[in-house]
Amino acid sequence: MSILRKRIFALLLLSLLFLAGCEEEKTSLSYLAVNHTEKPIDSITINDQGGVLNVPAMGGGGKEVCCVVVPRKWRPGLTVKIGWLQGGHFQRDASGNVVMQNGDKVFIEGSWKTRTVTIPEYQAKQMQHVDIHFLPNDQVLVKLSDIFPEHPDYRPAYPRETKKATQ
Repeated sequence: MSILRKRIFALLLLSLLFLAGCEEEKTSLSYLAVNHTEKPIDSITINDQGGVLNVPAMGGGGKEVCCVVVPRKWRPGLTVKIGWLQGGHFQRDASGNVVMQNGDKVFIEGSWKTRTVTIPEYQAKQMQHVDIHFLPNDQVLVKLSDIFPEHPDYRPAYPRETKKATQ
């Protein structure tokens, strides 16, 4: 091999090693969802990947699901795409009874919505789980946290069931 070819080969090898070192280090975290709205959420996607099912109205956050991949070190401009299906319901007949088909309840799917949201700055200590909050008016908040939504110091505060005026 000529000296020129050896130098080109060495330069290419160094370039590949340099580029391989540029990829940011990532980790997988479990995630949970908290619903601050009056309608249940039937399904969630994160960056177009399937996720949590059946997050109740004004609740959730009790179970974690695996996994979301995030950079070990936060960087400005870090975003995530959240999709959710809301407004689904079981079909009912004229008498109000749930319609059954082949022994199963017939479910009418609601509408899918998506939001791409910024992930706020996080520290290594907070890299315990990813929390997705569904807020009124189709707003979404995503954050990394080391405490769970039911904890008194957690923000945003865990949703509380609203009292109906008819009670």
